[in-house]
Amino acid sequence: MSTPLVLVTEPIAADPKHWLADRCDVLEGELEDPAISKILPDVQGLIVRTYTTVDRALLERMPRLRVVGRAGVGLDNIDLEACAQRGVRVVHTPHANAMSVVEYTISMMMRSMRTIEGIDRVLDDHEWHAARESAISESSVVDSTLGIVGFGHIGSRVGRAGAALGMRVMMHDLRSIESTDAVASSFEDVLRSSRCLTIHVDGRAENQGLIGDEAFGMMRADVVLINASRGIGIDPVAAARFAADHPAARLILDVHDPEPIQKAGPDWPDGVPSLLDQDNVTLTAHIAAATREAKTAMSWVVRDVWRVLLGENPEHERV
Repeated sequence: MSTPLVLVTEPIAADPKHWLADRCDVLEGELEDPAISKILPDVQGLIVRTYTTVDRALLERMPRLRVVGRAGVGLDNIDLEACAQRGVRVVHTPHANAMSVVEYTISMMMRSMRTIEGIDRVLDDHEWHAARESAISESSVVDSTLGIVGFGHIGSRVGRAGAALGMRVMMHDLRSIESTDAVASSFEDVLRSSRCLTIHVDGRAENQGLIGDEAFGMMRADVVLINASRGIGIDPVAAARFAADHPAARLILDVHDPEPIQKAGPDWPDGVPSLLDQDNVTLTAHIAAATREAKTAMSWVVRDVWRVLLGENPEHERV
């Protein structure tokens, strides 16, 4: 029996990649590469991350494909129905990056709520006491209301962390969830009540523009809004308009639609400054899960890819 060929289209961690290469043939490259295109009919395993789209057109080019491994959580870039129809199994790492995203969310929230400045010189008594007085924070996460939209693997852990910090935690989810860390509330109540609001939704079509003008209109003028889930969840024009009209608010957006983030285009409304140009908006480059530990954990999807190629059942299959 020939050794299976696995194609890796986006970088994964070295140790998992070498582990897989000890067991089968591994080729790395982008789908647009002519050399890669030539070998697609022979590929039996495909490993992707965020930016490779696995759709019907690609599956047609890969008649021997048996398994797609997503090194990560979300499967928005994979057509699950098309894979199922062709008998292609889809595996992923549903918990691998959860705590890294929680860490990003909590750290960005705390940075926004309480600014801490260091000293860089020797101070006399008067300056020392003046520095201490000026450092008194007007806000704190303690006793503030944390609202969480989407209470899954990540949202629930954010809630636990918020509760441990002494926050009043409210959450809204499509499912009925009981939690000792958060009070289940309506979407509208979460938006209206939250001093800090964090979004943890998936990429389903219903979440397109979930946070638009209407939702922003319910928020506090000084809300700290964090989105580290899906770029489609927030309407960028509505976000930019809200930020411009509410200078006390703080928007922290790690995910965007499209990525890379674009400057305001020709369809951007006149008079609304770009998100890139506003001091109370922080944009990061889809890095919430960017810790070495998380990247390695996500890359171990290779184990399930290999299980499928051996004819075994994987641990984390999405059906």
